[in-house]
Amino acid sequence: MQAIHVNSTLPSVPYLGRAKGPDGYRVEDFELLTTVLSAAAWRRFNGPVKLYTDHVGEAYYRRLGMTELWDGGIDTEVLESLPSAISHDVFWTAGRVAALQAETAPFVSLDTDLVVWGPVDALITSDFMALHSEPLHHGVYKPRGELSTPSGYVWEEWDWDALPCNASLTYYAEDRLTKMFHAKAMEFILENPIRREAEARLPVHDVFVAQRLLPMCALRLGVRPAYFLDWPRPERNSETMTGGGRNRLVTHVWAYKSALKSDPDARESFCRRCVARIRTDYPELVGMLRHIPSVRRYLS
Repeated sequence: MQAIHVNSTLPSVPYLGRAKGPDGYRVEDFELLTTVLSAAAWRRFNGPVKLYTDHVGEAYYRRLGMTELWDGGIDTEVLESLPSAISHDVFWTAGRVAALQAETAPFVSLDTDLVVWGPVDALITSDFMALHSEPLHHGVYKPRGELSTPSGYVWEEWDWDALPCNASLTYYAEDRLTKMFHAKAMEFILENPIRREAEARLPVHDVFVAQRLLPMCALRLGVRPAYFLDWPRPERNSETMTGGGRNRLVTHVWAYKSALKSDPDARESFCRRCVARIRTDYPELVGMLRHIPSVRRYLS
């Protein structure tokens, strides 16, 4: 099954493993390594991987010698065609919204900080699937009265009791969901006056689009979301497989990124474990790592 990665270089937000500085755009060493593992594991167990990025992202990966990871090709046209009236520091997954609409179903979207360690075909139980559901009481999920909207925007009759979904891994059986989601998402995103979230580490508006509006659209189409993982106690990060049993399918680094950024020892240990896994499982990619300056030192 085809999968897509999406990386827009336009957002500058604290929760991504990417940054812009005096030396230009860069991706953190730990995220480069998870990108390698994410693409390599998907290709081994499931099928081709395609990258949607922009000119800056494509040039960056080419300079590092990483473009061979995406055997499904690299598309820059979709992200380069995004409307200018998008606040990318608020709606930092707008690139993914556009990529979902451009891709032909069936396919999977997975983040570059997420690795799927086995086949997923037998786990597909719905025309729309996500990594896991999330509780509505989480502070990032605000009532609609606290959301900024474009001038003249009119709320539709969405199911506000629908559980949010973690969209780091999603499956789409039909184009009708991705087309509808793109249309409804862009109605909310384009010309939205918000330029900064009230709390820097709570991406309220983007998460509304990516993780609430998406399952709302699915339900509107009569598609009941299903999940790869069960997450009964988020406070304990207690993920299990939906059918029962320990989660050995997915590694998602998202919640660990702040520690990797702030703790040099944690970063060192994590990156060396990633390199060791690449050496063992994908030795043909070790040569690629030697050409990535920020990663090279973990080979010694």
